[in-house]
Amino acid sequence: MLVQKIINKDFTPLAHDDTASKALAKMDAWHTTCLPVIESTTGKLIGQIRLEQLVDLADESVQIATLPIDAPAAVFPHQHIFEVARQMLMHEVRIIPVVDNEYTYLGIAEKKEVLEALSALLNVSVSGSVISVDILSKDYSLSELVHLIESENARILGVAVEAPKGTADSFQVSFKLNIKDTSAISKSLRRHGYTVQSENQSELLQFDITDRADELIRYLDV
Repeated sequence: MLVQKIINKDFTPLAHDDTASKALAKMDAWHTTCLPVIESTTGKLIGQIRLEQLVDLADESVQIATLPIDAPAAVFPHQHIFEVARQMLMHEVRIIPVVDNEYTYLGIAEKKEVLEALSALLNVSVSGSVISVDILSKDYSLSELVHLIESENARILGVAVEAPKGTADSFQVSFKLNIKDTSAISKSLRRHGYTVQSENQSELLQFDITDRADELIRYLDV
């Protein structure tokens, strides 16, 4: 899914000649601590301003242009939703502006829409099961896993990969499947030397794949 599918064009960004009080009011209304700032005459994105840059001002009537603002964070309409998630994580924001190649403001992507898009990509709401497999980094490949799973007459509806952390040396790959009973798949994978973590209760499994989505973007509490 591309960014252009989730652009909110109704949001009005701050202009560089808006006041600090207007910025604070908009932050409160949109439940965010960071807002994009555009140049009022050209519509070009010039930066972003954060709550901490405003809260201690003695005079909230000052214009945004007089304050130090951060360099702009933005995504382009043709980029994938994964890039939006990465940028939101990196900049710790709930909304991020979408711009064209000339950095003209087009709209915003919101955290809620990104989450819904990721859930759709992973088929979180679809009934089925999840099977998780640990793979050593040196052996990491999806092709054999996919072959073994599909050989047991299961369809893969979504895949989430958790990369190694710290001293760990294995990937954890979670597959959302269209079947509820994964016992035959688990046996087949174990016969081929894979370490399998599996459940058969749909409710528990749906929670597991949601956890993988949370791990992917890691900004749910931003």
